[in-house]
Amino acid sequence: MLFNLPRVTTPIAVRWFISVANAAGFGRDVSPVHFAALLKECRSVNAVHQVHQQLISSGLLSYPASLLEVSFPPLPSQPYLSPRSLGTGVVAAYLACGSKDEALTALEHVVPSPAVWWNLLIREHIKEGHLEHAIAVSCRMLRAGTRPDHFTLPHILKACGELPSYRCGITLHGLICCNGFESNVFVCNALVAMYARCGSLKEASQVFQEIAQRGIDDVISWNSIVAAHVKHNSPWTALDMFSKMSMIVHEKATNDRSNIISIVNILPACASLKALPRTREIHGNAIRHGTFPDVFVGNALVGTYAKCGSMKDAVKVFNMMEIKDVVSWNAIVTGYSQSGNFEAAFEIFKNMRKENISADVVTWTAVIAGYAQRGCGQEALNVFRQMLFSGSEPNSITIISVLSACASLGAYSQGMETHAYSLKNRLLSLDNHFGGTGDEEDLMVHNALIDMYSKCRIFKAARSIFDSIPRKERNVVTWTVMIGGYAQYGDSNDALELFSQMLSKPHAVAPNAFTVSCILMACAHLSALRVARYVFDGMSQRNDISWTSMMAGYGMHGRGNEALEIFDKMQMAGFVPDDISFLVVLYACSHSRMIDRGLDYFDSMSRDYGVAAGAEHYACVIDLLARSGQIDRAWNMVKDMPMEPTAVVWVALLSACRVHSNVELAEYALNKLVEMNAENDGSYTLISNIYANARRWKDVARIRNLMKNSGIKKRPGCSWVQGKKGTASFFVGDRSHSLSPQIYALLQRLIDRIKSMGYVPETNFALHDVDDEEKNNLLAEHSEKLALAYGLLTTSPGCPIRITKNLRVCGDCHSAFTYISKIVDHEIIVRDSSRFHHFKNGVCSCGDYW
Repeated sequence: MLFNLPRVTTPIAVRWFISVANAAGFGRDVSPVHFAALLKECRSVNAVHQVHQQLISSGLLSYPASLLEVSFPPLPSQPYLSPRSLGTGVVAAYLACGSKDEALTALEHVVPSPAVWWNLLIREHIKEGHLEHAIAVSCRMLRAGTRPDHFTLPHILKACGELPSYRCGITLHGLICCNGFESNVFVCNALVAMYARCGSLKEASQVFQEIAQRGIDDVISWNSIVAAHVKHNSPWTALDMFSKMSMIVHEKATNDRSNIISIVNILPACASLKALPRTREIHGNAIRHGTFPDVFVGNALVGTYAKCGSMKDAVKVFNMMEIKDVVSWNAIVTGYSQSGNFEAAFEIFKNMRKENISADVVTWTAVIAGYAQRGCGQEALNVFRQMLFSGSEPNSITIISVLSACASLGAYSQGMETHAYSLKNRLLSLDNHFGGTGDEEDLMVHNALIDMYSKCRIFKAARSIFDSIPRKERNVVTWTVMIGGYAQYGDSNDALELFSQMLSKPHAVAPNAFTVSCILMACAHLSALRVARYVFDGMSQRNDISWTSMMAGYGMHGRGNEALEIFDKMQMAGFVPDDISFLVVLYACSHSRMIDRGLDYFDSMSRDYGVAAGAEHYACVIDLLARSGQIDRAWNMVKDMPMEPTAVVWVALLSACRVHSNVELAEYALNKLVEMNAENDGSYTLISNIYANARRWKDVARIRNLMKNSGIKKRPGCSWVQGKKGTASFFVGDRSHSLSPQIYALLQRLIDRIKSMGYVPETNFALHDVDDEEKNNLLAEHSEKLALAYGLLTTSPGCPIRITKNLRVCGDCHSAFTYISKIVDHEIIVRDSSRFHHFKNGVCSCGDYW
């Protein structure tokens, strides 16, 4: 059967006529009417081509200019046909067979060529998305000598706007003025829309004002300018224009479709402002004018009410809609998802299936994005798996939401899989060539990848993607996610260096509030609080992240009073504290021995602010109580928690037991961590230290064997310090550095000197069953002491020495540094895994409370 299918052939009448015509030599007896009839019968380009060739051979399409007005004598009872009519017949035949190129060539040979056929060609190219071809056809139209009409110009303006091409658009504007179309409302409305799409709101407004001054404005003119202001983030202006439109346009001719477009145009402005009263007012307007039952208006109202935070109104509109499409369902699912009501979102999702409405990519993406934005990364990934299983294909927005979920979980493997999926399914460009259609979404995916790899601490991959984006194509988000990654999870020096590059020319990018917040965080991590405060005070606009970053900076440096002062100023500026703000406040209180104030803030969270305390807040308060020696009170709080204690709570309790030598409670906390599969080298090291302090060496050995058998390796203590020649790293007992002899000699002199001042080595931090002399030697070789000696050897007098340690600072080293800070001309700044310690003149900023 496959090989016996009939072949497409030239119609019999066409083949017969051509053969007869060829035999007759195309004498004067052959009528143009016959050719016109044959052209209508052609069903293939080849057939049209043959008839076209015969017409050219006969001379029926190529008369000298002086004879263009002379026509063939008609046959008896046959209508008159001019050469131009035959030419346009050829054009129509080519178009009917889908050959626009052949039609265009034929049209260029029709003299004069009617504008209607040019318009048809231009419209076909626009319909197929070939916008540049449409503009090229209009240029050839002008070269052919055909004057564009009031149908041509709106089509070409639409193509210019959708590209967008401001250069082509402004050229057309000149053509419009030269040809007297500046008073044609259809052309001028298209001109307003073109300028708006090209990002030129000023020109769009100017053209609209000229239309209004001439008194030719109609509802489409007003809809166009309102849409322009909405598109360019001028919602208040858009609402003002809409109000004027309601008063002015009611006297002009309108139709239902125009009224529907007016309502749908203005609602996004209400949504961006969360203007619930205005939304209800416009809703009432739609009811009065009979446009509310329309599905487009209903969908827009559902989405706007949801974005205004009124899901009650959104559901009411949704339930009143007699006709619902998939967009209607997507709007309600998105509303519930973004408001955090995932149960309701999934219930609607199930109802869609009951109604046999297939979920599309928008539905799936709405649920995934909702979970991701609320920090529910695992749930977002589970929904993504369901989406793939259902056969629905993700788009760029889906991928961005999935990468956000991976970032929140630190799920490196799933992030890499998503990256590979994006490349395989062409949701991400391989060559990183920006500047074409769809590049905005492509850059968004690149930015999400940088964010994901940074939060997973894979900085090599993150920086590789960042560097692959041409500098002129990087936007503020590109720079901010890379800087934020360095500031929060990597090297804060790299964050500051990158920030400097961001501001340098050419292609400088202005930072936003989030960028500055990241820089504040970097400065705080580098103990450059003075710089951080200078940047903060210089911000013209601060967001909640800026305030929280400044509080966190003070908190981690043990400056609780300053942190709480920022907290008070944040509220005076009109910001309402959220769960993150209170977490930072409690952290600051915990690290500044502000017990009563910390407990007061904890109690006021739900009482005064309606913020429910989470496990992290309980962990901070338990840490606060336990550090102050109130172990029993901390334990009672653990037992009274309204939720199951998380690993963070048990680690906080375990750490406190280390300070206060409570072996029994420490064992209980460790067992809870083991039950939760949340134990790690840090928790085993803590319990081992507690056993060692209690001189229970057999238990120390048991824990070490347990770690060995479980494959858990203790992270070696490592400290690194900034020197004149870069960063130097040290491990315990490290003698690999070229300056090791000088380092150990200086360290011995320092220890001998501070012993004479009252320093007594705290041998309980040498966790080995050996004599005290050997313990003293072990303590002297701790990595932070080696780093300090190197810093003293290589740092100019008066300059601070900055040391970073991967673990919590040793208690003996803390004591030694306090004494050493009395006899050296340096401030010693140590950042450990928990906080900062500033040693100066025999005092530490933590007040020996860490």
